[in-house]
Amino acid sequence: MIEKDTLIYQQSCEEFRSLNGFFWQIPIIMMTLNGGLWYSVASLDLSTSAQRGVLFFAAFANIVMVVGLWRIRSVMQDLLSNIHQFQGTSLPGRSKIIQFLFQALLLFAALGAFAAAIEPESYFIGSSAPSSKIEPCETN
Repeated sequence: MIEKDTLIYQQSCEEFRSLNGFFWQIPIIMMTLNGGLWYSVASLDLSTSAQRGVLFFAAFANIVMVVGLWRIRSVMQDLLSNIHQFQGTSLPGRSKIIQFLFQALLLFAALGAFAAAIEPESYFIGSSAPSSKIEPCETN
């Protein structure tokens, strides 16, 4: 029975480490996704309905990741509880400040995308591609 418990403990620790890696990767992935979507809306010549679709997708993706972060953190807490129970130590306080900060940032990004999706003409002025024309400098 001791071998089985040790194996369960080791597997729980490995699963916790894996979930912790995902937990810290989600904000980076979402920043990349948001940046790419906003850049495409701002720089490509898209119709207003296409801009709305891309921005609504960005808002939806951010909200999904808020729920995803909550779920990952919940599973991590259960694993951590089991790990501490096996070790015979008390579980430290349940500080979820990082989770709440990540979720707040994702919600803020979702609200921004949603607001821009309602009226993209107010936020984006046609194609913003840089001009290749070089203006001469004035000399005195």
